[in-house]
Amino acid sequence: MKIEIVEEDELNIKFILYDAPVAFANSFRRAMKSLVPVMAVDYIDVYLNSSYLFDEILAHRIGLIPIKTDLNRFNMQNECVCEGEGCPNCQVSFRLNVEGPKMVYSGDFISDDEEIRPVYDNIPVVELFKGQQLMIEAVARLGTGKEHSKFQPVSICTYRIIPEIEIQGECNSCKACVEACPRDILENRDGKIVVKDVLNCSMCMECVKVCEENAIEVMETNNYLFMVEGIGQLPIREVMTKALEIIKSKAEEMNKIIEGLV
Repeated sequence: MKIEIVEEDELNIKFILYDAPVAFANSFRRAMKSLVPVMAVDYIDVYLNSSYLFDEILAHRIGLIPIKTDLNRFNMQNECVCEGEGCPNCQVSFRLNVEGPKMVYSGDFISDDEEIRPVYDNIPVVELFKGQQLMIEAVARLGTGKEHSKFQPVSICTYRIIPEIEIQGECNSCKACVEACPRDILENRDGKIVVKDVLNCSMCMECVKVCEENAIEVMETNNYLFMVEGIGQLPIREVMTKALEIIKSKAEEMNKIIEGLV
């Protein structure tokens, strides 16, 4: 197996996974979505809330604010020396004390750790009017998307099979397949039908249906095009690397269980 990066920016990556079983491709996708841990607010202490929103609605909104994460410095609470009680090795506190009139944004929270802060400062939380006040302490910890969607490091993580398209010698270049393809995968080049963009193929088989000579064959392969959109808590490549490490760890654990049974 190998990975080839096709496109990449700060929050998005498109890559090809070559020579992999479909089970592994799906495990990779699921690991990135639900097994890579990131920080999110787990609970809040509300000392004063005279806004128009109930405490529960505020807690829900604050919990969904993405938070910068450092996996080298923090532990999952069930693996921490504090045994889940909460300590600087597994959680970070955020404080908020504001008075209206003003719109409260994610950037108004003050973190106990300068590096662990909201990814975006412009996420609206609540609008305070004159005389209204909000005094809150929010506590963030590591968690995984398997537990709650607020712990997901990616918003989109999909893949599709990259097919192999063969044009047989019986092709009479009638162009019916070119016209039928909804994604403009095929073209007539110098009187010959050729594949110009196989990565965009969705395997709809429209070209096969209209070919009277049965000259087109679309076959599945063990290559997959992944499209991943990060949220910002972690660099997207770190999400990929951590997901692969988790898959490897689970496979090693399974091998030990099987060896024990034998």
